[in-house]
Amino acid sequence: MKKHLDFADYFSFLNVLFGFLAIWLRDPRYIFMSMIMDGLDGYFARKGYSGKYGKFVDSLADFASFGMATSIFFPMLSLPYLLAGMYRLARFTAEEQRNFIGFPISSASLISISLLILFGEKIAGFSSIILAFLMISKIEYPKIKNPYILGFASIFIIASFFNSNFVYAVLILNALYLTTPLLSGRLGKYF
Repeated sequence: MKKHLDFADYFSFLNVLFGFLAIWLRDPRYIFMSMIMDGLDGYFARKGYSGKYGKFVDSLADFASFGMATSIFFPMLSLPYLLAGMYRLARFTAEEQRNFIGFPISSASLISISLLILFGEKIAGFSSIILAFLMISKIEYPKIKNPYILGFASIFIIASFFNSNFVYAVLILNALYLTTPLLSGRLGKYF
């Protein structure tokens, strides 16, 4: 196993660990920590520290945390979200694209979990159905690589784990990201 994995890939394992803790402890805030681990995995992978199976390990970790662990918190309405997330990650793993095609499951998870914490299971569940359609859409979302934006977002995500007041900021940032195709004028070609 060690010869096929590199430094970045161990953050994918930590991603799964926090997703598991979210389920085991019935605490959706651990999804925020999964997101931080996913971000660190991506950062080190871009620096060349990802092994032969890194891309696959990352997608499986994302499905565990941002698919399964997230959907457990709104079980009555979670199946469309879960299936769309699985398809979204399979498409991402199979195809190299300059931008994300479909809304990323990690951001969909942060929106769902933020809505759950702030407004409850029903609103999170119904919103997850809309997010499911956006995940499987062909709408392009930019890959954010700016270290200042990513660092700024990470601070709010980590703070949300400790204080629910910061969850509003996580929700707003991800909602803004959700609207980027609309703001950049790319949405028109998909309808």
